[in-house]
Amino acid sequence: MRRIVVLGVLILALALAGCGSSSDDGSAAAPADDGSAAAQSDGGSAAAVSLPDGWAMTDAITAEEVGAITGKTMEAFPEASSAAQSGKPAGSFIAAGVDDSKIYFGADVQGGEAVFEDTKSYAEGGSVQDVSGVGDAAYYLTFSDGRAGVVAIKGDAVIRVDWNPAVYTEDPASFGAELANLLLGKMFQ
Repeated sequence: MRRIVVLGVLILALALAGCGSSSDDGSAAAPADDGSAAAQSDGGSAAAVSLPDGWAMTDAITAEEVGAITGKTMEAFPEASSAAQSGKPAGSFIAAGVDDSKIYFGADVQGGEAVFEDTKSYAEGGSVQDVSGVGDAAYYLTFSDGRAGVVAIKGDAVIRVDWNPAVYTEDPASFGAELANLLLGKMFQ
């Protein structure tokens, strides 16, 4: 009986060791070319979101993390526009007891350059300014409704963070960069 058990374990170990190995004839499939090598050679980023498909904004960042940046006690606020299952999660955080304190976070994990550039069309004239140190590229803008925002791209993922600059009076580009980097840091661990 003992020999049968040992033999069974040995067969199982050999079967598991064979999983995923290349065949002896060298015909192992090469990874599919998804354009990432070309993107890297062109100076682009081949970054991939490390969160699981269908992630929600509260899976990435917490009210406590946002509060550490704002200096206020924050609470999660759900966004009806969130389409997490479609790769477009959104969520907000509000400061407890502070009117118009919502900070919106949105992501489009496959938005790419088109979404990154298109968002500029919602900016108040002349308000778009490049922001360094955030993703592959980022800009600060003032939306036509007066909200301040930072939009960043990393790989194909585009994120947007916006807030009321009358409530959060810090330097808007720096404040937005810190919030955007919080989200990007969680998305690309």
